[in-house]
Amino acid sequence: MNSMRRLLLLNASMLACGTAVAAAKSLAPMRPADSVQSYPSDVDRKFDAKGGVLRFSGNTFLSHIPLGTKASDALIAVRDTIKGRSFTHCLAFTPPSSYHMTVIQGADDAVRQPGHWPADLPLDTPLDACTAHFERKLAGFQLRAPLPLRMRIVDFSAHRDSGATVRLEPIDAAENRKIRGLRDRIADLLEIRAPGHEQYGFHVTLAYLVNWMSAEQAQEYLALQPDCLRLLQTNVPVLELGAPEFCVFNDMYAFDMQLRVGQPPQSAPLSATRGNKEA
Repeated sequence: MNSMRRLLLLNASMLACGTAVAAAKSLAPMRPADSVQSYPSDVDRKFDAKGGVLRFSGNTFLSHIPLGTKASDALIAVRDTIKGRSFTHCLAFTPPSSYHMTVIQGADDAVRQPGHWPADLPLDTPLDACTAHFERKLAGFQLRAPLPLRMRIVDFSAHRDSGATVRLEPIDAAENRKIRGLRDRIADLLEIRAPGHEQYGFHVTLAYLVNWMSAEQAQEYLALQPDCLRLLQTNVPVLELGAPEFCVFNDMYAFDMQLRVGQPPQSAPLSATRGNKEA
Protein backbone atom coordinates (compact mmCIF):
# COMPACT_ATOMS: atom_id res chain seq x y z
CA MET A 1 0.00 0.00 0.00
CA ASN A 2 1.48 3.36 -0.97
CA SER A 3 1.88 6.16 1.57
CA MET A 4 -0.91 8.28 0.08
CA ARG A 5 -3.48 5.51 0.46
CA ARG A 6 -2.24 4.51 3.93
CA LEU A 7 -2.51 8.10 5.20
CA LEU A 8 -5.99 8.52 3.75
CA LEU A 9 -7.26 5.28 5.26
CA LEU A 10 -5.85 6.20 8.67
CA ASN A 11 -7.21 9.74 8.69
CA ALA A 12 -10.62 8.71 7.38
CA SER A 13 -10.90 5.94 9.96
CA MET A 14 -10.22 8.44 12.75
CA LEU A 15 -12.70 10.91 11.30
CA ALA A 16 -15.44 8.30 11.02
CA CYS A 17 -15.25 7.74 14.78
CA GLY A 18 -16.24 11.34 15.43
CA THR A 19 -19.73 12.80 15.61
CA ALA A 20 -21.22 13.82 12.27
CA VAL A 21 -22.65 17.32 12.35
CA ALA A 22 -25.06 17.23 9.40
CA ALA A 23 -28.76 16.49 9.81
CA ALA A 24 -29.54 12.97 8.63
CA LYS A 25 -32.57 14.03 6.62
CA SER A 26 -30.32 16.07 4.30
CA LEU A 27 -28.20 13.12 3.21
CA ALA A 28 -28.83 11.92 -0.35
CA PRO A 29 -28.12 8.18 0.25
CA MET A 30 -31.08 7.92 2.64
CA ARG A 31 -34.56 7.09 1.40
CA PRO A 32 -36.55 10.34 1.22
CA ALA A 33 -39.43 10.45 3.70
CA ASP A 34 -41.97 10.98 0.93
CA SER A 35 -40.54 8.32 -1.43
CA VAL A 36 -42.37 5.11 -2.28
CA GLN A 37 -39.29 3.62 -3.97
CA SER A 38 -38.09 0.43 -2.29
CA TYR A 39 -34.72 0.86 -3.97
CA PRO A 40 -32.72 3.77 -5.47
CA SER A 41 -33.38 4.69 -9.10
CA ASP A 42 -30.46 2.78 -10.67
CA VAL A 43 -31.62 -0.60 -9.28
CA ASP A 44 -33.12 -2.83 -11.99
CA ARG A 45 -31.71 -0.34 -14.49
CA LYS A 46 -27.91 -0.33 -14.26
CA PHE A 47 -27.43 -2.68 -11.27
CA ASP A 48 -29.38 -5.14 -9.19
CA ALA A 49 -29.95 -4.70 -5.45
CA LYS A 50 -26.89 -6.87 -4.67
CA GLY A 51 -24.62 -4.63 -6.74
CA GLY A 52 -24.48 -6.89 -9.77
CA VAL A 53 -24.07 -5.05 -13.06
CA LEU A 54 -26.98 -5.19 -15.52
CA ARG A 55 -27.13 -4.56 -19.25
CA PHE A 56 -27.59 -0.86 -19.98
CA SER A 57 -26.36 -0.04 -23.46
CA GLY A 58 -25.74 3.13 -25.38
CA ASN A 59 -23.12 5.46 -26.80
CA THR A 60 -21.46 8.48 -25.24
CA PHE A 61 -18.61 11.00 -25.43
CA LEU A 62 -16.13 10.81 -22.59
CA SER A 63 -12.52 11.24 -21.54
CA HIS A 64 -11.04 8.25 -19.70
CA ILE A 65 -8.77 8.68 -16.68
CA PRO A 66 -5.83 6.39 -17.52
CA LEU A 67 -4.71 3.82 -14.97
CA GLY A 68 -1.35 4.45 -13.32
CA THR A 69 -1.74 8.24 -13.24
CA LYS A 70 -1.93 10.43 -10.14
CA ALA A 71 -5.60 11.02 -10.78
CA SER A 72 -6.37 7.32 -11.08
CA ASP A 73 -4.32 6.48 -7.98
CA ALA A 74 -6.11 9.15 -5.93
CA LEU A 75 -9.55 7.97 -7.06
CA ILE A 76 -8.65 4.35 -6.24
CA ALA A 77 -7.49 5.48 -2.77
CA VAL A 78 -10.89 7.08 -2.22
CA ARG A 79 -12.61 3.95 -3.51
CA ASP A 80 -10.60 1.81 -1.07
CA THR A 81 -11.43 4.14 1.82
CA ILE A 82 -15.18 3.78 1.42
CA LYS A 83 -15.03 0.01 0.85
CA GLY A 84 -15.38 -2.27 3.85
CA ARG A 85 -17.58 0.13 5.85
CA SER A 86 -20.99 -0.50 7.35
CA PHE A 87 -22.60 1.08 4.28
CA THR A 88 -20.50 -0.61 1.58
CA HIS A 89 -23.26 -3.08 0.63
CA CYS A 90 -25.36 -0.05 -0.35
CA LEU A 91 -22.93 0.84 -3.15
CA ALA A 92 -22.10 -0.85 -6.46
CA PHE A 93 -18.52 0.05 -7.37
CA THR A 94 -17.34 0.49 -10.94
CA PRO A 95 -13.87 -0.77 -11.99
CA PRO A 96 -11.03 1.79 -12.05
CA SER A 97 -10.47 1.03 -15.74
CA SER A 98 -13.88 2.61 -16.42
CA TYR A 99 -13.26 5.90 -14.58
CA HIS A 100 -14.03 8.84 -16.87
CA MET A 101 -15.61 12.24 -17.25
CA THR A 102 -18.57 12.39 -19.63
CA VAL A 103 -18.17 15.35 -21.98
CA ILE A 104 -21.65 14.95 -23.50
CA GLN A 105 -24.18 12.16 -23.32
CA GLY A 106 -25.07 10.23 -26.44
CA ALA A 107 -28.05 7.90 -26.91
CA ASP A 108 -29.17 5.25 -24.40
CA ASP A 109 -31.04 2.25 -25.77
CA ALA A 110 -33.46 2.36 -22.83
CA VAL A 111 -34.19 6.10 -23.09
CA ARG A 112 -35.86 6.65 -26.46
CA GLN A 113 -37.38 10.07 -25.97
CA PRO A 114 -37.09 13.40 -27.81
CA GLY A 115 -33.98 15.21 -26.62
CA HIS A 116 -32.37 11.97 -25.45
CA TRP A 117 -32.54 10.47 -28.97
CA PRO A 118 -31.30 12.16 -32.19
CA ALA A 119 -34.06 14.19 -33.82
CA ASP A 120 -33.18 12.97 -37.32
CA LEU A 121 -33.66 9.27 -36.48
CA PRO A 122 -36.92 7.43 -35.71
CA LEU A 123 -37.25 6.48 -32.04
CA ASP A 124 -37.26 2.77 -32.95
CA THR A 125 -33.92 2.89 -34.81
CA PRO A 126 -31.62 0.06 -33.61
CA LEU A 127 -28.83 1.32 -31.35
CA ASP A 128 -26.09 -0.01 -33.67
CA ALA A 129 -27.59 2.00 -36.53
CA CYS A 130 -27.68 5.10 -34.32
CA THR A 131 -24.00 4.61 -33.46
CA ALA A 132 -23.06 4.22 -37.13
CA HIS A 133 -25.11 7.34 -37.93
CA PHE A 134 -23.14 9.31 -35.35
CA GLU A 135 -19.82 7.99 -36.68
CA ARG A 136 -20.65 9.16 -40.19
CA LYS A 137 -21.57 12.61 -38.93
CA LEU A 138 -18.39 12.86 -36.84
CA ALA A 139 -16.12 12.22 -39.83
CA GLY A 140 -14.19 15.43 -40.42
CA PHE A 141 -15.50 17.12 -37.26
CA GLN A 142 -13.00 19.72 -36.05
CA LEU A 143 -12.37 19.73 -32.29
CA ARG A 144 -11.51 23.45 -32.11
CA ALA A 145 -10.85 23.02 -28.37
CA PRO A 146 -7.17 23.09 -27.35
CA LEU A 147 -6.13 20.06 -25.32
CA PRO A 148 -5.98 19.05 -22.57
CA LEU A 149 -9.40 19.70 -21.10
CA ARG A 150 -8.58 21.10 -17.66
CA MET A 151 -10.87 20.47 -14.72
CA ARG A 152 -10.69 20.91 -10.96
CA ILE A 153 -12.24 18.71 -8.29
CA VAL A 154 -14.81 20.72 -6.33
CA ASP A 155 -17.04 18.37 -4.34
CA PHE A 156 -17.51 14.89 -2.89
CA SER A 157 -20.45 14.91 -0.52
CA ALA A 158 -23.41 12.77 0.52
CA HIS A 159 -25.38 16.01 0.89
CA ARG A 160 -25.41 16.30 -2.90
CA ASP A 161 -24.97 12.83 -4.40
CA SER A 162 -26.37 9.47 -3.38
CA GLY A 163 -23.59 7.24 -4.73
CA ALA A 164 -19.88 7.99 -4.86
CA THR A 165 -19.60 10.94 -7.23
CA VAL A 166 -16.62 13.29 -7.54
CA ARG A 167 -17.81 16.64 -8.89
CA LEU A 168 -15.71 18.61 -11.40
CA GLU A 169 -15.69 22.10 -12.87
CA PRO A 170 -13.57 23.69 -15.62
CA ILE A 171 -10.62 25.50 -14.03
CA ASP A 172 -11.69 28.97 -15.18
CA ALA A 173 -14.23 30.86 -17.28
CA ALA A 174 -12.26 30.43 -20.50
CA GLU A 175 -12.04 26.66 -20.02
CA ASN A 176 -15.74 26.55 -19.24
CA ARG A 177 -16.56 28.35 -22.51
CA LYS A 178 -14.26 26.00 -24.40
CA ILE A 179 -15.75 22.76 -23.02
CA ARG A 180 -19.38 23.88 -23.08
CA GLY A 181 -18.89 25.24 -26.58
CA LEU A 182 -17.61 21.83 -27.65
CA ARG A 183 -20.67 20.19 -26.06
CA ASP A 184 -22.95 22.55 -27.97
CA ARG A 185 -21.25 21.85 -31.31
CA ILE A 186 -21.50 18.06 -30.85
CA ALA A 187 -25.15 18.36 -29.79
CA ASP A 188 -25.96 20.50 -32.84
CA LEU A 189 -24.13 18.14 -35.21
CA LEU A 190 -25.85 15.02 -33.88
CA GLU A 191 -29.24 16.66 -33.26
CA ILE A 192 -29.36 15.39 -29.70
CA ARG A 193 -29.72 17.64 -26.66
CA ALA A 194 -30.82 16.14 -23.36
CA PRO A 195 -32.91 18.19 -20.92
CA GLY A 196 -30.61 20.22 -18.68
CA HIS A 197 -27.90 20.35 -21.35
CA GLU A 198 -26.81 23.87 -20.36
CA GLN A 199 -26.59 23.04 -16.66
CA TYR A 200 -24.89 19.65 -16.99
CA GLY A 201 -22.62 18.90 -14.03
CA PHE A 202 -19.29 17.25 -14.88
CA HIS A 203 -18.29 14.37 -12.63
CA VAL A 204 -16.49 11.04 -12.13
CA THR A 205 -18.60 8.16 -10.80
CA LEU A 206 -16.90 5.65 -8.49
CA ALA A 207 -20.05 3.83 -7.33
CA TYR A 208 -23.84 3.83 -7.65
CA LEU A 209 -26.31 3.63 -4.76
CA VAL A 210 -28.20 0.30 -4.84
CA ASN A 211 -29.65 0.20 -1.31
CA TRP A 212 -30.84 3.04 0.90
CA MET A 213 -28.53 3.79 3.82
CA SER A 214 -29.70 4.03 7.41
CA ALA A 215 -29.22 7.35 9.21
CA GLU A 216 -26.14 5.96 10.98
CA GLN A 217 -24.62 4.61 7.76
CA ALA A 218 -25.23 7.87 5.92
CA GLN A 219 -23.57 9.84 8.73
CA GLU A 220 -20.56 7.51 8.67
CA TYR A 221 -20.28 7.99 4.92
CA LEU A 222 -20.51 11.76 5.24
CA ALA A 223 -17.81 11.77 7.92
CA LEU A 224 -15.34 10.04 5.58
CA GLN A 225 -15.79 12.40 2.68
CA PRO A 226 -13.93 15.60 3.72
CA ASP A 227 -10.60 13.73 3.96
CA CYS A 228 -11.31 12.07 0.62
CA LEU A 229 -11.96 15.43 -0.99
CA ARG A 230 -8.79 16.94 0.51
CA LEU A 231 -6.68 14.08 -0.81
CA LEU A 232 -8.12 14.44 -4.29
CA GLN A 233 -7.64 18.19 -4.39
CA THR A 234 -4.09 17.94 -3.00
CA ASN A 235 -2.92 15.23 -5.38
CA VAL A 236 -4.90 16.37 -8.42
CA PRO A 237 -4.97 20.19 -8.35
CA VAL A 238 -5.75 20.13 -12.08
CA LEU A 239 -7.28 17.12 -13.80
CA GLU A 240 -6.03 17.11 -17.40
CA LEU A 241 -8.08 15.08 -19.86
CA GLY A 242 -7.53 14.15 -23.47
CA ALA A 243 -9.78 14.47 -26.50
CA PRO A 244 -13.30 13.13 -26.00
CA GLU A 245 -13.71 9.53 -27.10
CA PHE A 246 -16.87 8.43 -28.86
CA CYS A 247 -17.62 5.17 -27.02
CA VAL A 248 -20.19 2.39 -26.96
CA PHE A 249 -21.12 0.51 -23.81
CA ASN A 250 -23.17 -2.50 -22.75
CA ASP A 251 -23.04 -1.71 -19.04
CA MET A 252 -21.33 0.59 -16.54
CA TYR A 253 -18.18 -1.53 -16.37
CA ALA A 254 -16.56 -0.63 -19.70
CA PHE A 255 -16.73 2.02 -22.41
CA ASP A 256 -15.21 0.95 -25.71
CA MET A 257 -13.79 3.68 -27.91
CA GLN A 258 -14.91 3.91 -31.53
CA LEU A 259 -12.95 7.07 -32.35
CA ARG A 260 -11.31 10.11 -30.80
CA VAL A 261 -13.40 13.15 -31.60
CA GLY A 262 -11.59 15.47 -34.00
CA GLN A 263 -8.41 13.36 -33.95
CA PRO A 264 -6.69 11.07 -36.50
CA PRO A 265 -7.70 7.38 -36.18
CA GLN A 266 -5.65 5.34 -33.71
CA SER A 267 -5.95 2.22 -31.60
CA ALA A 268 -8.10 2.23 -28.45
CA PRO A 269 -6.36 3.05 -25.15
CA LEU A 270 -5.75 0.29 -22.60
CA SER A 271 -8.15 2.03 -20.18
CA ALA A 272 -11.03 1.56 -22.59
CA THR A 273 -10.76 -2.25 -22.75
CA ARG A 274 -12.65 -4.81 -20.70
CA GLY A 275 -9.50 -6.43 -19.35
CA ASN A 276 -9.75 -4.95 -15.84
CA LYS A 277 -13.06 -5.76 -14.15
CA GLU A 278 -11.81 -5.04 -10.64
CA ALA A 279 -14.67 -3.67 -8.57
